[in-house]
Amino acid sequence: MIPYIRRKKILELLHSKELVYLDNLVEYTGVSLATVRRDLKLFEEEGQVELLQGGAARIKVNIKERNIKEKLTINRDMKEIIGGYAATLVNDGQFIYVGPGTTENWMFSILSGKDVTVVTNGVHHIEKLMEYKIESKLLGGELLNNIAVVVGYDAIKQVEQMNFDKCFIGASGFTLDRGASTSEVGVAEINRVAIKRSKKSYLLLDSTKIGNNSKYTFAAADEFDKIIVAGNIEKSYLELENIYSVELD
Repeated sequence: MIPYIRRKKILELLHSKELVYLDNLVEYTGVSLATVRRDLKLFEEEGQVELLQGGAARIKVNIKERNIKEKLTINRDMKEIIGGYAATLVNDGQFIYVGPGTTENWMFSILSGKDVTVVTNGVHHIEKLMEYKIESKLLGGELLNNIAVVVGYDAIKQVEQMNFDKCFIGASGFTLDRGASTSEVGVAEINRVAIKRSKKSYLLLDSTKIGNNSKYTFAAADEFDKIIVAGNIEKSYLELENIYSVELD
């Protein structure tokens, strides 16, 4: 098995359960115990996984936010299909808010040619918005260079004056009890306002975000009209009335 695929499968299983034993990972991946141990050691060094006594491991919550270059390369297959589906929910003439996440970045190729206006605080979205000639408004405010996001009082005041048909927002984490969360308080504040100013709201999540809590909650599960997910999702999440799982090719 290709190392990338193997490690992805390990993370998917770890995100689907509170605790996973190494024997389960060996059976799930079909590789040796030594290989599983090496992969887990790598994840531990990256700060993603916590190794426990008794031959078990679990996802480490509140993982530090990765920089934008790293985030653009992670879980691209899931992000592409989620973003592509989300874009099909946008109709001509609509005024929409698109969050700054890398999953949302995959919406723009599908929005190409549609008569829509996109408002965003995601600086890294600019390249694709220009490429696909999509009418856009970039919020002004304070720039978080590491993740290429605009936040702050000025950005919030702008969003408070807007009336969106729909908003599309990603998250760093999502759990049933704490809802959707992000690692930056400024991002959380803008997300809350955008949801309130939208007729319909959509949460975009790949499976690695589910079961994780980040630092700042910005919305409960029932605040979204639809939660769009992809990947190996635990059954308890699939029982949510507003969940929609898109199939990976």
